[in-house]
Amino acid sequence: MTTDLRDRRRRQTARDIQLAALRLSIRLGYGSVTTEAIATEAGISPRTFFNYYNNKQAAIVGEPPVLSAEENGWIVTSQDPLIDDLVLVLTRMFQKDQPDRDLIRMIRTLSETTPELSVVFRDSMDQIAQVLSDLLFRRLGADRRMAARLLGVLALQAFCEAVMAWGEDETITTDKIPLIVRQQLELMRDLLVLG
Repeated sequence: MTTDLRDRRRRQTARDIQLAALRLSIRLGYGSVTTEAIATEAGISPRTFFNYYNNKQAAIVGEPPVLSAEENGWIVTSQDPLIDDLVLVLTRMFQKDQPDRDLIRMIRTLSETTPELSVVFRDSMDQIAQVLSDLLFRRLGADRRMAARLLGVLALQAFCEAVMAWGEDETITTDKIPLIVRQQLELMRDLLVLG
């Protein structure tokens, strides 16, 4: 119980630092923001800041969702349709650490106005896509390595687009995110088959 409480507090502090970094970057411009300013905005010491993040870029990106290969190893041997399994894996990842709409909106704003941050956000998503691709490679076999990578990237991009749509549209509820992901993956499948 103590570990859960400590973990929740740690995640909340990390989120508070990220929100402070995002707010300052939008208000002052990314180039004007310092780690000291972020710490002050978050109500923490600079030393505490560095216990959570190495630099302001890391604070702005925040702790990306984690896709655990161990927790999702079941996808390798699953007999369910691949689209069902991909949607389930990505939904579980989202449910573990659900972001808030304001955070998603700020991330989108900054990534559109600050190209170097767009690259950092993309790198963090690429790490998740790599884990997913590795799982798919194990499921599909050695002769489908490239297909596994393409599927992993495509599924994660569909997920990112669904989360961004949720962030921008108040009428979309969190339970609609898996449906949007599924619809996009099915649309891509149909486009590839029908041309």
